[in-house]
Amino acid sequence: MTKLQKGFTQTHKTALILVCILFGIGYFFYSISGILLPFILAFVFAYFLHPAVQSLEKRHLSRTFATGIVITGFVVFILSVLLIIIPILQAQVMALFAKVPLLADTLKEQIQSLVVYAKQMISPEQLADISNTVSQSVGMVLKSVANGLLNILTGGVVLFNVISMLMITPIVLFYVLRDWQGVENQMSDLIPEKNKKSVMPLLQEINTTLSGFIRGQSMVCLSLGLFYGIGLSIIGLESGLLVGLLSGILSFIPYFGFLTGVILSIFLAITTHASLPLWIGIAIVFTLGQILEGYVLTPKLVGDKVGLHPVWVIFALFAGGALLGFVGVLLAVPIAAVLAIFIRRTLSWYRTSIIYKGKK
Repeated sequence: MTKLQKGFTQTHKTALILVCILFGIGYFFYSISGILLPFILAFVFAYFLHPAVQSLEKRHLSRTFATGIVITGFVVFILSVLLIIIPILQAQVMALFAKVPLLADTLKEQIQSLVVYAKQMISPEQLADISNTVSQSVGMVLKSVANGLLNILTGGVVLFNVISMLMITPIVLFYVLRDWQGVENQMSDLIPEKNKKSVMPLLQEINTTLSGFIRGQSMVCLSLGLFYGIGLSIIGLESGLLVGLLSGILSFIPYFGFLTGVILSIFLAITTHASLPLWIGIAIVFTLGQILEGYVLTPKLVGDKVGLHPVWVIFALFAGGALLGFVGVLLAVPIAAVLAIFIRRTLSWYRTSIIYKGKK
């Protein structure tokens, strides 16, 4: 066996071991996905709050005391915001549900008009074919929505997980923040000295990617939610704050938040027989929102930290939702971003290897 063959054999063995370990970890988390939500939220909040804890530590406060102060302030802030915004959103949700029958009647009238027009322009056989196709499509869409809701409900948003989220997340968050540096040091100590020069930059890149995505994308969603909510409220759209916040929250899925906001705004405008200025206002708000997201918020707050094409982001979200429900949706993009790092490094190694270049 030549030295080159021996090197490849060792590489293959190492790769096989790593793949087996990753599959084992993936299967383990898949098996316990129903209890992961509070732990995921704790780590997400920890990425936000870690810099604040570090800042207090530099002022000669103990890590434990600094963690307690930061978490207490964070909880008080969240509760204050909820106490202010929940009554407003509750009223808008009730108003939105009250308009559902009116919306159904409006859509029925529009459909009846289309049917009358279709009967004049299309033969009965063609109309029957179109009707069957539409019925099948609607059935498929409703089935997909139902399956998605079922995945979400079975994946975390049930009473037990809501209670555990409220009770367990702050406790887990406290220990994660307090022991953050210790965990980093322990992970560093597990890496052999000869491999630290190659492994530590990889871990640092993963940490930068995750922190950039979690902090940056969350700020993008929050900023868009406030912009859409305030903008739609100013132009006089009923339930505008609710629609705007929902659009912002869903903006972590490329274009989905924007489309959701546009569709809901159109439906609300139809049911209220909106005037031309309101229609123009809706168009201006969402156009400015897209410009703000594409040219200001995303480049400044997220940049190229994730490095994923929108198509792959959408695929990752759907795959995560199909596998783990709501928990999978939360984990999809960070996991895809980490996998992208390994893929990029593997391709970089491949382009410099003898396999790609051949013998000289």
